[in-house]
Amino acid sequence: MKRSRIIDERRRHVDPEVKERVALSFQIVDRIHEILTARGLRQKDLAMMLGKSEAEISKWMRGTHNFTIDTVVTIEEALNAPVLQVCHEAPNA
Repeated sequence: MKRSRIIDERRRHVDPEVKERVALSFQIVDRIHEILTARGLRQKDLAMMLGKSEAEISKWMRGTHNFTIDTVVTIEEALNAPVLQVCHEAPNA
């Protein structure tokens, strides 16, 4: 795939915090997809479990959705599997 010089230039100017948040969103989506695949489920199945439309789940799974903690917990409960693992280092004293 040919890369666009204009898009590459714009990417260089994206705030690092935004890049980090987008990367985390993709990690969440990857984890959800991993769980679904391991269980032989599809996005349609997740939609049914959550009482959501397939279109909404599809939007979530594009990686640009801003997941709330409530949404992540609801997904974890529906799939009975952890989506996020939070680890903190001790702050420097």
